[in-house]
Amino acid sequence: MVDDPRLSGTVRCPTCRAVQEWADTCRRCKSDLRLLYAFAAAYERNRHACLEQLRAGNACAAWEAAGRCYAVRPGMESRRLLALAALARGDWVTAAAFARASSAGEP
Repeated sequence: MVDDPRLSGTVRCPTCRAVQEWADTCRRCKSDLRLLYAFAAAYERNRHACLEQLRAGNACAAWEAAGRCYAVRPGMESRRLLALAALARGDWVTAAAFARASSAGEP
């Protein structure tokens, strides 16, 4: 099931909190983990797309991909991507705000 190397580690079941290798179902409570995997894979796809667009110099597409990352998993890494994309767009105020938020460790 796992085709993304970053998703080949372990996952914590949101139902029973058991830690296990990625699988379709939890080994302990048998909860379906496919949707959780789909979200993790979507985040990784958008993260890679953002970085590729930044490398290609397409700041608007990078900003959109970073926004999709934040929508799936709001957190420090997503805020850093948003800061980079805003910086690439020349939006210094937004870039500084996301950089401050990510360095402050805000959830």
